[in-house]
Amino acid sequence: MFNGAIDMAGADRGNMRCFETMGCGALLVSDAGSYPAGMQDGVTIETYNSPEQAVEIISRSLQDWPRSAEIAALGRARIRGIYSKDAQWKQFGDLVGRV
Repeated sequence: MFNGAIDMAGADRGNMRCFETMGCGALLVSDAGSYPAGMQDGVTIETYNSPEQAVEIISRSLQDWPRSAEIAALGRARIRGIYSKDAQWKQFGDLVGRV
């Protein structure tokens, strides 16, 4: 999946497309910036700094699909672990306090 942030986001990244892409196990190729936990360039996602670099990264990802599939699988696992319903519920409980 190819993603691009909007100008008003500044350096912050991690829109819903990122979570959806990684959550379904697809390779995320997105623009460089500051991503939420679990989204790490070259480990769980691929990032680019220019349109030309995006083309290079996409071409390389398609040519070396075994590596791309590993990155995508690790991305899915990280998103599942960090942002699971159990984790969200625990964070909610920590926020509001448990009785």
